[in-house]
Amino acid sequence: MIKKSFNEDIVKEKIGLAGCGNMGLPMLYSMLSKNIDARGYDIDSRKSLSGLGENFIDSKKKFLDDRNIIISVVRDTADTLELCQGRNGLFEQQSNKILIISSTLSPRFLMDLKRKSPKNITIIDAPMSGATVAAEQSRLTFMVGCEKKLFEYIEPLLTVMGSQINHVGQYGSGMMVKVLNNFIAAASVVSVRHVINQAEKFDLDIETIFKTIDTSSGQTWFGTNREKIDWFKECYHDDNTIGILKKDVEAYVDAFENVSELDNFVSGELSSSIIKAINNLSLIHISEPTRPY
Repeated sequence: MIKKSFNEDIVKEKIGLAGCGNMGLPMLYSMLSKNIDARGYDIDSRKSLSGLGENFIDSKKKFLDDRNIIISVVRDTADTLELCQGRNGLFEQQSNKILIISSTLSPRFLMDLKRKSPKNITIIDAPMSGATVAAEQSRLTFMVGCEKKLFEYIEPLLTVMGSQINHVGQYGSGMMVKVLNNFIAAASVVSVRHVINQAEKFDLDIETIFKTIDTSSGQTWFGTNREKIDWFKECYHDDNTIGILKKDVEAYVDAFENVSELDNFVSGELSSSIIKAINNLSLIHISEPTRPY
């Protein structure tokens, strides 16, 4: 249900985006390019975003006081808790606010957050997919969990940043779909990276391999778009995108903690293997093949 204190047209509201990183910053620019009254904020006070000028608010209290619709693209559960329940957090606000969570978090954490939220705060889960390249081109895919009327209200805003806006069910459904998607994505990443490592051992040309795979049954989004993905060659580190991918698999595992023994193979053994493979990813150095063709 939309509270009367909000503008009937969401794009005319005061929008705030928390988390001006690789995904959040281009999302903010997408809104600004459409002349939306949007402002950014980041939990990390060390981050220099002076280039945004008046479009960036460096105080959490001022940011939350000033903005009515908050899109959260912060890194993880710790940053989400800091935004919502930390000092001068969102849950201390007295006026009506809408919080759109676009970070990838544990669905169980998400449900608990809603239980602890005050009545004046409406929370919607709308995680997105598509990597930085899609955020920069305003063609993200959003997976939205909320009641239908709320979805219809926020859809015009999400359309500014995305090309596929999917209403997948009630609150929590969006995040469940996202962790399922990212489980597949993580398996794809480690598989593609493994193929590259193996190809190097046999002195095979990587471009020739993927030209073939891209029109075969092994085609994947990650493999096809590898050169457009800025983190394609990264090794594992807690603070980079590969590290975030590991976090997302852990969110998937957490969501299915109490499943049956049959499903435990997927949420247990397979997930553990994927996490181990992510931990072991090393920086890619692709060399030219020496084998004559």
